[in-house]
Amino acid sequence: MTSPADNSCVTIPGPWEHRLIQANGAQFHVVHAGEHSAHKPLIILVHGFPQYWWAWRNQIKPIADAGYEVIAIDRRGIGGSDKTPNSEDSLLLSHDLISIVRSMGASSAVLVGHGRGGGFAWSAISMAPHLFKGLVTVSSPHPRTLHRLGSHITFKAWRHAITSFITPLSQPGLMNEQTMERLLKEWSAPHNNGAAGEANLYAQAMRLPGAARFALAQLRWTMMAQQSLTGRKYLRESANPVEIPVLAVRGNLDPLLPKRAWNKDREFACGRYERRSIADAGHFVPEEQPEAFTAALLEFLATL
Repeated sequence: MTSPADNSCVTIPGPWEHRLIQANGAQFHVVHAGEHSAHKPLIILVHGFPQYWWAWRNQIKPIADAGYEVIAIDRRGIGGSDKTPNSEDSLLLSHDLISIVRSMGASSAVLVGHGRGGGFAWSAISMAPHLFKGLVTVSSPHPRTLHRLGSHITFKAWRHAITSFITPLSQPGLMNEQTMERLLKEWSAPHNNGAAGEANLYAQAMRLPGAARFALAQLRWTMMAQQSLTGRKYLRESANPVEIPVLAVRGNLDPLLPKRAWNKDREFACGRYERRSIADAGHFVPEEQPEAFTAALLEFLATL
């Protein structure tokens, strides 16, 4: 049994402000901190599945305190952002990030993306390289890699894709706190509750009208991308060389993506590229080891 939708999960107070911005034909909820700087890029934090902006709660203030303007977004279809029809298209979701940079009036930006958010970040930079100064991906090899069959994806990842993402039972499951907690724990390092401890809020966000349906539709679209004209176009446009500096972060205990999943990144990252492993972290590195991840992120930003 799930409780009714409670949108208080979207507007949680903190050392930030909540904004609504228009971009790419939709309204986006963003959490904003810091001041605009002519000398530093805008930092855009892009969540993955099954989360929303709250996944970055531990990074927002430290990034702002370091002198950057920062926004943590709710992706289209999720959290407080618009649930527009046909919100599953990864080409659209990648262009959303490009449009958000322009809507914020930034001359340059750094994308920091986790999971599927990292895939959209790779793609947005491939499509509009002139807008971006750096890329940080977390638990997110290049999207072209993830569409290749091979041993770079673990059995557990395929099992979740088949049994969790594409079955009709998955939508009510995402809206249930206990089911959400089990999923987050299984994807985390053993005995680490950094993400799983927030299961109540993540389930609340999925109970917002349409959110669970859109989240799953986006995953299904990604899994079937090779089968559609739009999907193949998305993969082609994602494959342009990325010349800007890239930091690729992986939790050393990530149960979904083994270390070898990143071995093909260099086919696309043609500039400075660094891989960083965070100890005692699974898939949700920014929540499982927030201090270590934030330190690595700020160290990277200081080099840009």
